[in-house]
Amino acid sequence: MKNMKKLIAAIVVMMAMSPVFAQTATPAPAATKQAPAKAPATPKALPAPEQRAIAYSDELKTKLHLTDDQYKKVLAVNTECIRRKDALKANGDKAGNGFKDISAYRKQQFQTILTPDQLTQLKAMNAQHGGKKDAE
Repeated sequence: MKNMKKLIAAIVVMMAMSPVFAQTATPAPAATKQAPAKAPATPKALPAPEQRAIAYSDELKTKLHLTDDQYKKVLAVNTECIRRKDALKANGDKAGNGFKDISAYRKQQFQTILTPDQLTQLKAMNAQHGGKKDAE
């Protein structure tokens, strides 16, 4: 009887622990596809420019209710700006006029893509984030 209780207790413990062992970390498919991408030149490892542009564009799509056409255009602008900023950083330019030029380019492009209401919402978002999102 004692052995039977031990056996049942062991089975219960094993069943309780099985979900822990069943969970294995599998890399996301997007992460494996980005492996061949060029590593950023900065010491801090950043996601690829395309990934960062998608993340920011997705945020704008949700918050500004972008159409599919607007999203494609915003994504292209964000990708270009992030690539240009990464190139400036790789060349050691941390606070030069190049960043201001890129921000001006993004702002000008957004003015042709977004509606006046969306531009107002974007300005409010940037003010809330301290202007950080406009800078990257």
